Amino acid sequence: MHPIYPRDEEGNIKIRPIGHVRSPVGHQQTGGFPDIESQIVLEAQFEPLLHGVDEFSHLVIVYWLDEIAGYTPQRRPQGRDDVPVVGILASR
Repeated sequence: MHPIYPRDEEGNIKIRPIGHVRSPVGHQQTGGFPDIESQIVLEAQFEPLLHGVDEFSHLVIVYWLDEIAGYTPQRRPQGRDDVPVVGILASR
């Protein structure tokens, strides 16, 4: 399978991690994220793909929440009572 065009013979997209996030957060938490600094650690073989990325002001990071223990379909973002209830995908 091609490393950046991950389709199998039937055309199905296959997801394979190419890195991970290193963070001091060791448990599920709600809120407080502006004060947390994390690192995106890419597998060495993909580092050449980042050439020139430092010239951009923003990056779009696509991630998979593979370690989530559970969720509720709707919630208040960051657990804040001053914001309306939204669907879980609208709270990110």
